[in-house]
Amino acid sequence: MIEIPERIRKEVAEKGGFEKIVSMVESDKEFADFIKTIADEKRLKIIYALSIQRMCVCMLAQLINCPYSKCSYHISRLKKDGIIKSKSIGNYTLYSLTKKGKKVLKLIEKIKEVRNED
Repeated sequence: MIEIPERIRKEVAEKGGFEKIVSMVESDKEFADFIKTIADEKRLKIIYALSIQRMCVCMLAQLINCPYSKCSYHISRLKKDGIIKSKSIGNYTLYSLTKKGKKVLKLIEKIKEVRNED
């Protein structure tokens, strides 16, 4: 058994006990996976770039400095989470941010503001 300071033990008891606190803390794997998607440096670069200009995979691969196959993986993660969309024009597939992707970008900017606060 762990030792808990008396003051904390009283606070926990007032909240219904430690087991109740544990039951209140949900595990949200789907949300955690979404955060992991946008937390990747290469995917963040893609999000920022697509906020400026729609691009094809060859542009994105050069932007993030990786082979097409790896770039395609990053693109698929962003598409799976609804952050980017694709549109075929002739032989090219162009990628751009979705409405959700634009909202995600705004949230990323807010998080950066918070991070930079003292």
